[in-house]
Amino acid sequence: MSQATDPQAFTARQMAVLRLICDTLAPALAIEQPDPYHLYARPASAIGVPTRLAEILHSVAPERVDQIRWVLDLLAQPFANALLGGDGRSFLEMDLNGRTALLRAWADSRFDLMRRVFMTFKRLTLLLFYADADANGGNPNWEALGYPKPAPPPSLPKPIHPLAFSEATTLTTDVVIVGSGAGGGVLAAELSAVGLDVIVLEKGGYYAEPDFDGYEVRSQARMFEKGGFMVSEDLSMMILAGSTLGGGTTVNWSAALRTPEHVLEGWARDYGVDFTDGTFQSALDAVSARIHVTEAESDANPRNAVLVRGAQALGYAIKPIPRNVKNCADCGACGFGCAHGAKQGVLKTYLQDACQNNARIAVGVQVDRILIEGDSVRGVEGTAQTADGRRVPLTVKARAVVSAAGALHTPALLLRSGLTNAHIGRNLHLHPSTGAFGFYPELINGWSGVMMSHYVPHFNDLDGRGYGVTLESAPGHPGLAAVAMPWQDGLQHKQAMARYANLANILIIARDRDGGSVRLKKDGSPAVFYKLSAYDRAHLLRGVLEALRIHHAAGADWLAAPYHRVPMYRRDAGDFEAWLAAVAAADLPSNSFILGSAHQMSSCRMAANPSRGAIAPNGETFEVENLFVADASALPTASGVNPMLTIMALAHIVAQRIKEKLC
Repeated sequence: MSQATDPQAFTARQMAVLRLICDTLAPALAIEQPDPYHLYARPASAIGVPTRLAEILHSVAPERVDQIRWVLDLLAQPFANALLGGDGRSFLEMDLNGRTALLRAWADSRFDLMRRVFMTFKRLTLLLFYADADANGGNPNWEALGYPKPAPPPSLPKPIHPLAFSEATTLTTDVVIVGSGAGGGVLAAELSAVGLDVIVLEKGGYYAEPDFDGYEVRSQARMFEKGGFMVSEDLSMMILAGSTLGGGTTVNWSAALRTPEHVLEGWARDYGVDFTDGTFQSALDAVSARIHVTEAESDANPRNAVLVRGAQALGYAIKPIPRNVKNCADCGACGFGCAHGAKQGVLKTYLQDACQNNARIAVGVQVDRILIEGDSVRGVEGTAQTADGRRVPLTVKARAVVSAAGALHTPALLLRSGLTNAHIGRNLHLHPSTGAFGFYPELINGWSGVMMSHYVPHFNDLDGRGYGVTLESAPGHPGLAAVAMPWQDGLQHKQAMARYANLANILIIARDRDGGSVRLKKDGSPAVFYKLSAYDRAHLLRGVLEALRIHHAAGADWLAAPYHRVPMYRRDAGDFEAWLAAVAAADLPSNSFILGSAHQMSSCRMAANPSRGAIAPNGETFEVENLFVADASALPTASGVNPMLTIMALAHIVAQRIKEKLC
């Protein structure tokens, strides 16, 4: 069959290769044991994974489609395939064993490019196989996993009424805020409370309780950047960033940890940003009160209890995680939006406060650039989405502009608008994170209950300068679990997923000392460049080893490191210390293990002068008067803890500075 008329479509032969790749990662297998739910017998193609994978590539990564086509064409060529680690046959002619050996060769290759290709196919295939829902809201693998179909969300009115657009529009206001998350939400409420006219522009949509249906892939597509598929340019880092009204506070896991004192001291010492006079603590108190931060609703479910008992058995410090919840039903799905309205993110608090103060909110707005005359700001311009899906021009004229679009989009917006400070887009910190996995004799049901209830700060300071790792427990929904689980072959992975209900994970979050950057793509969107440094990798690996020790001490009978290079450990058939030494020796090569970021920070860092940062300690840019930044990009360094409260406190401080200038 010739190339389809759609220039982004795959040819029939390319789709045939793609189908076999998916059916190698999640193959049809005949096993001796009973297979009542047909998990082993079911290949990925039986539930449409290859087609969905192609659709996702076209929609979220069109710039990579040509590369994927090239790879698929190579795999179909016997000679090229031999050069790439195959056995001299076309991928289309290989049996399952041959295809598995080839994918393993790519996964183990000394060439990072080969590992990138493997990880791309692995992540997408296994996510869709275990988490994508059909038209009836089900997935045939869920029954085998013991995973329940999400309950319908409540039918409730949505309290916020965003602006509607039908044609080119110009609005005028005192302050326009780009972004509605932890920074933008606080600013909107604080500034509107003193009588300033405020407009908030959010590029994502407005979703609230009746929309929060608990489906993993669907929720990512609606409320996460790039549908949950954003990655660094070398593909090694999966980046989860909220892209919805309320930003990350709508989809995060409710951890509300205060900024450590040593971090604030470092900001004052190294960057001249001195909040050690109590200003920051007062701001933390104010935002904590408004979003109802409490430890009273942090009881450990079985998944978090593993972390607690293992850490206690080893004598490691363990603390409860304060959470911004009120009357939480502990359904375990608040990472997809809280259907019960218990999570007190800015969607439920500050943004509703702002609306009561007559602030205007618009969603589906893409801000292209900031309007600047001379050295003063004049507003923003971009496009808004109409009810019928058209894009129409939108201009907002304002006395002040605040970029609260996050550490990925704020530097991109400033760069598109002509700002030239050398620190814009640099110094990006991501809190690189991975996981360690334990399978337990008892049911864990890691998808239910409190998302995060406790953390281990014991290894926060591995270098004497405040850099190290925090250990937490992450929610275990099937897609994320399948992607994170090491893959050696289709049988090993399905055997692991068959015990999914007994799985607990420990999340390792590194406070990264060495950063990356945000640059502009040709279309003006942000591109993330980030390579895990040897310094930060050593800390992350230490965290993996300690997490595995905790699992072992907590009674896990099987253990898995975050990569496939070391087979899983069985308590009844191995020397734990020898296995742990093998895990340490395997190290953490890029694109060989699950590496993610849910915390993006510091890409327009605050500092005392433009030689050290992009914005001043009052939040104002050094280059343009009345242009402010108040989001995670402004943090001088990585916070070292889940950063929601830190961002909100910083925004609270910047809001007071804006009031002083405008009121």
